[in-house]
Amino acid sequence: MNRPMSNARPTHAPMTQFPVVNDALQVNGVPLTELARRVGRTPFYAYDRSLITQRVELLRKHLPVAVHLHYAIKANPMAEVVRHLAALMDGLDVASAGELRIALASGMNPGRISFAGPGKTDAELAEAVAAGIIVNLESEREMERIAALGRTAVRVRA
Repeated sequence: MNRPMSNARPTHAPMTQFPVVNDALQVNGVPLTELARRVGRTPFYAYDRSLITQRVELLRKHLPVAVHLHYAIKANPMAEVVRHLAALMDGLDVASAGELRIALASGMNPGRISFAGPGKTDAELAEAVAAGIIVNLESEREMERIAALGRTAVRVRA
């Protein structure tokens, strides 16, 4: 069934988490114009750690205690965002060696980092085995590859 096109313009959900003071958007109490001056260029990304923390706390409040929260780094791999979330999450999920390195640098316990996704290279699997993280196997072939890597890998445990 064909519906006639509407002339209505889409609207964005209200963004009430960032107040406007003296005609300047505030991020964690700092005017956006000041943040732009500090960064030295535009565009740029600005995050409010307290708002991220509040969102995680709200989510935890409404979920059963037995639910474990994991942050998928592909959602935002910015190192400082991941480092902040690592302290709030039960684990981190990665989908590449680059994301794995970010996760390990965040301070998250390697046993709470999981690697999922098809097409993992031998180099990525070797890095995952060496780091001691959880690898979600996507196929029997991938299981054989990681088993071979595990037999030859040298793992250093602190």
